[in-house]
Amino acid sequence: MAAHHQIRSQLIKAALPPASTLAEGTLSEVAGRSLANDILSDPSLSSALFSTLTERDYAPLVLKNLREIREAHPAKWREYQNLAIALAVVNDAALPDFWPHIQVTPSLVPKEIPPIAAQFARWAAANDSHRLELDLRKLSPDQIKFIIDAFVSDSELEWARKNVRLNRSNFDRAFSEIIHRPERVKSKRFFWNSSPYTLENIRRAGGICVDQAYYAMIAGKAHGLPTLFFTGQGKDGGHAWFGFMKRDDKWELDVGRYSQQNYAVGQALDPQTWQPISDHQLQLLAARFRDKPEFTASMNDLAMASILEKKGDSAGADAAFASAIQTCPQNPDAWQRRGEFLARINAPPEDRRKFHEDAIRRIGSSPDLKVRHQTAIAHLHREAGDQSSANKVEQTIVTQNRRNRTDLSVGVAAQKVNAAIAAGNLDEAAAEFHRQLHSLGRTGGGDFVKQVGIPFLEALMKNGKNTRARRTVDSMRQQLSPEPGSLLDMALRELEQSTKTAR
Repeated sequence: MAAHHQIRSQLIKAALPPASTLAEGTLSEVAGRSLANDILSDPSLSSALFSTLTERDYAPLVLKNLREIREAHPAKWREYQNLAIALAVVNDAALPDFWPHIQVTPSLVPKEIPPIAAQFARWAAANDSHRLELDLRKLSPDQIKFIIDAFVSDSELEWARKNVRLNRSNFDRAFSEIIHRPERVKSKRFFWNSSPYTLENIRRAGGICVDQAYYAMIAGKAHGLPTLFFTGQGKDGGHAWFGFMKRDDKWELDVGRYSQQNYAVGQALDPQTWQPISDHQLQLLAARFRDKPEFTASMNDLAMASILEKKGDSAGADAAFASAIQTCPQNPDAWQRRGEFLARINAPPEDRRKFHEDAIRRIGSSPDLKVRHQTAIAHLHREAGDQSSANKVEQTIVTQNRRNRTDLSVGVAAQKVNAAIAAGNLDEAAAEFHRQLHSLGRTGGGDFVKQVGIPFLEALMKNGKNTRARRTVDSMRQQLSPEPGSLLDMALRELEQSTKTAR
């Protein structure tokens, strides 16, 4: 497909950064002799590079980026090899059009993406002149990538260094440096569409939560602190906040996150892939066990398992997958990939169920991981025609998570309602909807409306059941009890209006 000129041009445009092209030749040719020799001869460099690369990275462009940095800065690049790797993997994909968030007119953002070698020079110089809170030479690529994804002008970074006078221990105050303007929410002025979206203008004018989070995020990166911009749904609707690495591998992920609103999960973007990453996933990625030799050995077992499976040696692959778990039981990738392998080889359902039950016992302290394996068990029950047991497992997920992890409960509720809609059974969908509304609607809040309520309303109106849709909105309002004037209150008003105007 990539050889076809039309598909190739669209692929380049959609997936790669501006001025980049799909690579020609072998990886060694793309890297060049000098960089290839460095990677092959230096274990620390090769280990840092290959432990950072993911299947979503475009390896030819990563190597091309490293080569450009090496050739432009031969005296500095090895001193800052982790910085170079972080820049290489972040700059191998196109920056999303909506960056930094969807509530600002893009042309107002002082966005700037210098050539890769210039980016390297900018950050290395800031580190050498001691303008950063953390020494980039002592951080891993996985930490540095949350610093160097500040794609704004040099003047913005310099303004932050001069005017945001906070350090690592008290950087949470950056969020509240921006005066909150609740009148913008009340008047539904959610978008910044007037003056340039600079840190200075945001501080001068004040803003809403997205502006506070953006300001803190960029200011933190300017000071050399890994930061993320989070959004989430809570009891009264959507919100934005930020997180930063307050201590080594210890993230504070709820700065500006209102605890009384029950924001069960925060979603950010991983700059390496520009794919969503949750605060819970980030905590797993920063877990201490990943720094230990056992984790490295476990990942090596997984690599060997893949090689053996491709060669057709299923028994050897299974042994390698099992070894990965035994070597490092905390490694969630080992559990997930062995579970997927057992499904691919059509292992007996009873063996697969026992495997997932074992996973729940051993890594079930993480709600995300526990639900992953509970869902697999429910699927096995359903495959066997045991609908009752499948429903029981799914209801257990809802019950266990409806207070602290409503995102997980709502996800299961949405699957059950949508399955009934897809089957064309609106009465069953309605029964499931109301059952879940009374079970977790109050704690699910905006997440419940977005994932469960809206799809159900759309199905009702599509089938001409507008009166029933209006009653459904009334039920959600009564059960969710939104704060007057909140985002959730306004969203329900809009849904009420849509049911009245629908034909």
